[in-house]
Amino acid sequence: MSDAERLETWTPRYEEWRARALPMIGDGKTKEAFASYPWFETEGDPFARLEKPAAEARFALITTGGYSIAGEQEPMKPIPNFGGDAPQVREIPLDVDRAKLEINHPGYDHRFAKEDINVNLPLDRLRELAEAGEIGSVAPMTHVLMGLVVDVAPLLRATIPHLIDRLRSDSVEAALLVPS
Repeated sequence: MSDAERLETWTPRYEEWRARALPMIGDGKTKEAFASYPWFETEGDPFARLEKPAAEARFALITTGGYSIAGEQEPMKPIPNFGGDAPQVREIPLDVDRAKLEINHPGYDHRFAKEDINVNLPLDRLRELAEAGEIGSVAPMTHVLMGLVVDVAPLLRATIPHLIDRLRSDSVEAALLVPS
């Protein structure tokens, strides 16, 4: 069964869950609401073997850290999307002034990321790997999502195809996925 077919069977379960969960979340019972969340499952191996050595490949970074650039980008909405809207994506240039980065994601402890941004936005580490010849190069833009994606349908139908197009346009051959 393809992901598209799985999505068709998942969506009614999600809609049923959402109808039950939203009132619970409104009453402050978020943990109880998410205890019955209908997780989306795929089949197969999501990874592909590189067709050339990593030292020759162009890498991209994708994180669900919920970052934006203060004063230049609208902050990411810090609440989950419960229906229909595609997840927000921000593009962060590799050479961004690290002091301008802000974390808009409310779902994790920011303490370690504030001490070292590379904890979940490893821009410096990727640049170092490229400079050392361990990887070929790094795409000029990092793609940032908010990690609170509850409705996966727009993620699969809109956001992922958009990201794939952007990665292809940057000649990316491998992506480092960093969840937060």
